[in-house]
Parts: sequence; structure tokens; C-alpha cells
Amino acid sequence: MESTATALNSYREFLESIPLNEYEKFRIIKWVEQDLPRELLPQWFIFYCYWDTKSFLEFESWFEEFWQALHSNPTSAAVLKEFKKYHFDKNNDGWFKQGFQARMYRTWTAVLTQLDFCYMFAYVCHKQGKSVDLEANAELDISGVDLRVGNIDFQVGKITQRKEARSAAVARRNRIQIPYAVFNVDEYERKSHSSRVSPTNRASYRNALKAFHKYFLLLKNGFVVFSEHYVDQVVRNLDDPEELKSIIQGLLEELSGE
Repeated sequence: MESTATALNSYREFLESIPLNEYEKFRIIKWVEQDLPRELLPQWFIFYCYWDTKSFLEFESWFEEFWQALHSNPTSAAVLKEFKKYHFDKNNDGWFKQGFQARMYRTWTAVLTQLDFCYMFAYVCHKQGKSVDLEANAELDISGVDLRVGNIDFQVGKITQRKEARSAAVARRNRIQIPYAVFNVDEYERKSHSSRVSPTNRASYRNALKAFHKYFLLLKNGFVVFSEHYVDQVVRNLDDPEELKSIIQGLLEELSGE
């Protein structure tokens, strides 16, 4: 059986191989943004490939396999055909498919981020000798739960600005929020030294950067992943949800630069 350390390392190697710059093109492609019918949701195939079987497909391969799966299943094929009626497809599926692919990419990267937390969580639990009931699957994800450990539900929440960390909730709908900071590191570095920024704000940017590097790692391609230190604090306090919430509140304050 593959060790949790090997699984984590393999997954991180895959994340680092994703050509994020090439996929910037998907940012402006937003013409398939309507709520998707359940039959067209990609979570089941993402979890199958990247969690259940650990077949770490590059995005294009994953998408083409998912696209073919939708067409080969009579139910999803019929739903897809009906859904496409809402879109003007000017070149026989190409225009719609491009928009749908961009939509899938955004979901794909979001779930990959959640799974990084799961892989690190499993590794830290094993390292600490903790046996936990860890659940991560498509059904939970669709319901808004990224990871379930016993009777505790976790949801990863993206933060892109310091001010978001100040106002972020520690828990929502009985789910403990796991802050995931995607800061513009270069911009924060610049502002932390700029004479145009007030001394107070310069210090805040330096503090936020210090917290970012404490709780996250920046892979060579720019993908942000969770540090072992971050997840270690979560795992050590599984038996005390209130203390865990307190720790996350402190983490948010650090990320805000306070």
C-alpha cells in the first residue's frame, strides 16, 4: 500500500508540473457560467482520478476523458444536449466546448487545492500516529464539505487580499473554514518596501508575507500548497474544535498583517 508520504510527494510533483501560465487564457473565457445540472458536474471524475486512483492526468487529458464520459452516458448526454440549447454554438460544438472547458478548469483547480489539504492531512495524521476517519468525495464536495474527519467538517476558503483575512469567518454552517491564501507575493514585497505606502501598511504587508510563508508553500510554477506546520496545528486540535477555531482565528489575524 502506498505510504501517505509517497502519495503526498507524488501529488505535489503533479501540482508543480501544471503549466499555470498556459492556462491563463481560461480567465477571460466565461460564457458557460450558468448553474450546471447535477449530471454535468465534474467532481466525481476529479475525485476518481486524483484521489481514488491517483492517476494524475494533465488537465487536457482529464477534460477530454470527462467530455467523452458525458457523451457516452445516455443520461448525461441528453442533459448536455438540453443544456447547450441555452448557448449559441456558432461552430458546431467548438464555441460551447471551449467555454465549458474553461468552466471545468476553474473547478478542477479548486478541487485540486482541496485535495492538497487532504493529502497533507493524511500525511500529518500518519506521522503523529493518529488514526482518523477521513472522508473526501464528490458528494461531500457538492454539498460544500471539502473534508470530513469524524464529526468535523472542513471547507477550504480562498483569500486573495489581507482585508479578506480580517473579515473571514472561522466557521460557517457548522463547517470549520480552512483559510487558503493566494497572495500576489511580488506585489506584497513591493508594497512592503515602497515609500509610497505608509509605514504602518508597509509593516502590515511584511507581516502578511511572513504569515504566508509560514503557513503555505509556493511551488515553482506558482501553485500555492499547505505547509506541514499549518496542517499540524489542525490535526493536533481535532479533539478540541473550539481551540481549533481559536487557532484559525489567530492564523487569519496573521495573514491580515495585524
